[in-house]
Amino acid sequence: MIRFGTIGTSWITEEFLQEAVKSKIIKFTCLYTRDKNKGKLFVEKNKMFKTTVVTSFQDMIENIDAVYIASPNGLHYEQAKYFLAQQKHVLVEKPITFTYEESIELAQIAKMNNVILMEAMKTIHLPQFGELIEFNNKHNAFCANLSMNQYSSRMPDVKNGIYKGPFDEILGKGSTYDMLIYPVALAIALFGAAEEVKSFGQKLLNNTNVNDAVIIKHENGTLTNIMCSKSATGVIGSEILSEDATLSFGALTMLEDIKIYNRLTNENKILFKKNEESGFKYILDLFIKMILNNDFKLRDNILSLSCEIIRVLNMVEDDQ
Repeated sequence: MIRFGTIGTSWITEEFLQEAVKSKIIKFTCLYTRDKNKGKLFVEKNKMFKTTVVTSFQDMIENIDAVYIASPNGLHYEQAKYFLAQQKHVLVEKPITFTYEESIELAQIAKMNNVILMEAMKTIHLPQFGELIEFNNKHNAFCANLSMNQYSSRMPDVKNGIYKGPFDEILGKGSTYDMLIYPVALAIALFGAAEEVKSFGQKLLNNTNVNDAVIIKHENGTLTNIMCSKSATGVIGSEILSEDATLSFGALTMLEDIKIYNRLTNENKILFKKNEESGFKYILDLFIKMILNNDFKLRDNILSLSCEIIRVLNMVEDDQ
């Protein structure tokens, strides 16, 4: 049995819990929140009846083996660092940190303490991601157009000069670290490390990005073109291009409606429609597997990917 603690009471924590309670290996013991009354309401709402609400990280230590961190983005680094140093396994929401140097440091602390650290990045752990890998390997893809355009529920507040959540200049840092991270992660997982990055951003009055346009030249020569917006709703999907075939898909975070168009035969083939499982199922399955098997090699491979993603986002930020 793995005793789990959680940090955060947002919708993403609820989504995590809905999947995690299905596991026979996980037992929830602690919920951390700054507001104890709010925490108690959250526990009742989610029927976490045997979970203790605490307002101190220290109160969690003796009662957990692992922690899920879903606090504001700007708090991930310090919180993950604390629990790793206490020899606790850490599953942290994206982004793992705001800087490449911090992500490298967390990876080193995890290695020193023989614990699992993993970023909860859904897309690259979905089973249908294998369809993209297979296409890339078979058809020698040389270019990708990735679209991640989703109108933010925060935009009405933004228009009134209220910058909270992902638009907070300290805790969120805008679209770059909140939404652009998804297509960047997909690109790096598919095509490898970045050699060069060019980007343009459109900023709000508090200097956080709301829209990003990015081109990545990968070390293997592949080009990835990304359009990412939190102020509009996109209606076209994404595509991966090769000389004789094109793979297209929608809903970038969940990889739905995957199709292949064959230029030579002018035929379309559907590879995958929609996965009814939550993305958290695959994240949790992998996280638990690494803990039970002490699979530090897999941990390090996944962490190297997370670190490279942050390095690219830092390059995007510096370029603007």
